[in-house]
Amino acid sequence: MKKIIHDIDPSYSVFYLIFDGRKIGFYLTNKLSKTFYSYLDKGVMVDFEITPKMKTIRKRKFFQVAYFNQIISLNPYRVHYDLFKLRDDMRKVLKTHQYYLFIDFEMTMPGYRDDVFKPEIIQAGYVLSEPNKDIIRENDLYILPKERRTLSRRTKRFLNLEEADFFQKAEPFQVFYDDLKVIIDTYHPKLVVWGKNDLTALRDAYIFHDLPHLTDDHDFIDLLKLHKDYFNLKDDLGLFKAYKTYYQVDYDQAHDAKDDALVTKYVFDAFLSYI
Repeated sequence: MKKIIHDIDPSYSVFYLIFDGRKIGFYLTNKLSKTFYSYLDKGVMVDFEITPKMKTIRKRKFFQVAYFNQIISLNPYRVHYDLFKLRDDMRKVLKTHQYYLFIDFEMTMPGYRDDVFKPEIIQAGYVLSEPNKDIIRENDLYILPKERRTLSRRTKRFLNLEEADFFQKAEPFQVFYDDLKVIIDTYHPKLVVWGKNDLTALRDAYIFHDLPHLTDDHDFIDLLKLHKDYFNLKDDLGLFKAYKTYYQVDYDQAHDAKDDALVTKYVFDAFLSYI
């Protein structure tokens, strides 16, 4: 619905609209309030959707705001938020890059009695492609931890690893680093991850192994955040749930970096086609 705000009450993060001569109240969740309430005022135009949920505040019923499409001050004219433009900008940005590197990491997990623990990357999986095209390059490798010569029982159980097999196959982090550098220097891809954990893990790994940073935060696209922003999702969406939503089939999750990178590509391609 699109209306001009009749009045606000900052004490309760609510605003009022007039419908058929009646004053109707709407409230914002804490998250929405922190982001948007400072833009709301009498005379501001809002375009928003509501949820079926209602809340009683001071003996009065209020409708819950699901999300905003637009928030615009009319005098003077100023666009504070425009979901339609945000989506359009998202489409333009995703079409400006020729190559995308879909990357995922698995990390060590603390033992049940560890008090001080720093996770390390022990598996990297990545696939390189153009949008909605075949894979150009791919890799999957185990990476030796720098600090430990054993893996915690929790790590082995979660990743379904045999320790002897892992240490026989694992390569030094430098091997992964050198291959990543070749890909970046050759293709200049945008790196696509699902959530911030992998971005943080790689940033920490550069420091941990005393190597120059090959990437910074601007080189990454957080595909989870794109989904949350585009579809106005309140909660995080799981990667495999997103895959099932697009393709209507389950993908067997095995906690494997290469599989996760591949599913990230499939979800990215579907998202790009959808938008």
